[in-house]
Amino acid sequence: MNPDEITRIVDVPVSPDRAWAFFVHRFAEWWPHAHCFCGEANLDTLFIDTQAGLWGEVTRTGERRAWGTARSAEPGRALSLGWQMDATVSPWVPETDPARASLIDISFDARGAGTRVTLRHHGFSRQGEPHAQAMRDAMIGLNRWHAWLALFRLFTTQGK
Repeated sequence: MNPDEITRIVDVPVSPDRAWAFFVHRFAEWWPHAHCFCGEANLDTLFIDTQAGLWGEVTRTGERRAWGTARSAEPGRALSLGWQMDATVSPWVPETDPARASLIDISFDARGAGTRVTLRHHGFSRQGEPHAQAMRDAMIGLNRWHAWLALFRLFTTQGK
C-alpha cells in the first residue's frame, strides 16, 4: 500500500456518460453540504466548472471559493482535479498554491449495465508536512472518499 494515495471504487447503475454528468454537473446535489469551507448555513451551491478549470463552493453572499483546479475533463470517461485544502486547521481553509495540491483522478468505465467509478486521490506529499499527514489522516484514516462515493452511488440510484 502506498501511503501517498488512496483508491476507492464504486459501481453505479447508470451509463458512464450519465455517471460523469451526475458527478460533475449535479455535484451540489450529492456532495454533503456540511463538507464545505463556508459552513452549511452560508452555502449557496457547490460546483465543478470544467470550462473555468475550478471546483468549489459559492456562498450566499456570492463569494466563489475554489477548492482547487479542474485539471482535465473527458466527458463520460475521466476527470482530474487538484485538491487545494489545508487540513491542519478546522474548518479546513484553501491552500492557495496549486503546486501544493494533492491530485484526484476519477475514471468512469462501463461495467455491465452500469459504470465503475474509480477515484484515486494521490500526491499528498506535494502539500509538505504537516499538511500531507493531516490530509492522509482525513482521507485515508477517516475514509472520507468511501463515505462520499456511497452518497454519490445513492444519488445515481435516485437521480433523475
